[in-house]
Amino acid sequence: MKHARQLLIIILLLLSAFIFAEDRLVLTLNDAFETAIANNADIQKQLITLEGARRVKNASWNMFLPNISAVTGGVSNSHTLYDGTEKMSKDEKSAWSWSASTGVSIGFSTSIPYKIKQNILNYQIAQTNYDKLVSNLKMNITSQFYNLTAELKNISILKDAQKLAKDQLAVVQANYNNGLASELELLKAKYAYQSTRPKITQAQTTYNADAANFLLLLGLDPAMSFSLKGSTSTQKLNLPSIGELSSRYLESRFDVQQAVQNLTSAELGLRTTQHSTLAPSLNLGENFQSGGQIKDGAPKPSVKGSFSASISIPLSGWIPNSSQNLPIKSAKDAIKQAQISLEATRKSARLDISKKVAEVNRLYESLDILNLNCQIANRAYELAKVGYSSGLVSQTELEGQQQDRLSAQQSLMQGEISYITSLHTLANALNISYEELIASYGVK
Repeated sequence: MKHARQLLIIILLLLSAFIFAEDRLVLTLNDAFETAIANNADIQKQLITLEGARRVKNASWNMFLPNISAVTGGVSNSHTLYDGTEKMSKDEKSAWSWSASTGVSIGFSTSIPYKIKQNILNYQIAQTNYDKLVSNLKMNITSQFYNLTAELKNISILKDAQKLAKDQLAVVQANYNNGLASELELLKAKYAYQSTRPKITQAQTTYNADAANFLLLLGLDPAMSFSLKGSTSTQKLNLPSIGELSSRYLESRFDVQQAVQNLTSAELGLRTTQHSTLAPSLNLGENFQSGGQIKDGAPKPSVKGSFSASISIPLSGWIPNSSQNLPIKSAKDAIKQAQISLEATRKSARLDISKKVAEVNRLYESLDILNLNCQIANRAYELAKVGYSSGLVSQTELEGQQQDRLSAQQSLMQGEISYITSLHTLANALNISYEELIASYGVK
């Protein structure tokens, strides 16, 4: 009976653990991406803009639709108040009539193809803006994701240090009880243990605040309980030269894409302005009219049509500095400005890639030093423990070695997280995924 009761308790505990685990949200980095993209307000607004640009692009054919106008009908009355002869009948003095007309006209301009190209370009610009917004959001999420990971690891390191301090306090307490340790050593051991609590509390408070901000970024309830799931293993890269990286990825960067699109838009603007201002346009029209009298025995209404075709040749645009000519010069200036901006953007992009590659290399090189420092600190602490047990090392020296060990572990952890984040930053700068960066340049 006793064993059955114990078995029942174990089953209930496991079931409770399963239920609470189901309620806890587990987030991978990709999960965070998908959640944020689905909930982010700026992303949703840009999607509406993108859909509007797509709609305009797909409806560019409407530039060839004719303009249709119609007057459904009108009634008029003509009347004579006095004819001077007094021989007109009453019906002749007042006559009612009706009229209706409709017209169709269409204009053809050589600027229409460029307007259609501009609609296509506007859609591409909206798509680039959307992709850039998503990319920036992902980079922000990545940074916060690994920052939270680092904070969790730091809390774990601090708790490990607290356990060591607690164990050391127990040893010093036993030595003090046996007359082998002084009261001052005992007080120092108590202080070393108790001083770990505020550090853990502060680290936990910082994590809770950053976790709430992270959930808000994802569009989730900031009070929600969650855990992070992801690898923090470091991967060495074998990167080509800056020149080769730039030649491969420079033009695919969002800032360069946008600069190229601005230049293309300025060039299309010039072509549209030139053709609208200087090129002839063709206008075709057909009008239909009908009307008749409103009276008994009135003849059947007539239907008349008239067709017109005209070619309009603008001349004012050829006059230097005329109000029609100045927009052309302004459009040419816009092209020059866009060309200058594009070249400056490319230079800035090359420098940005160079800086991020240098940062990746610097952080990876520092990992070897941090690993070695951590190994030394761990070994020094172990030797200090043995020395303290043998009476060769003081309590102060042991605590110093423990603090060095803690600092070395924190530095190594932060170095690894910083390196992983720098890889994501470099991938973002090249406008490729982290997986593609590792697949292309990771050392096997």
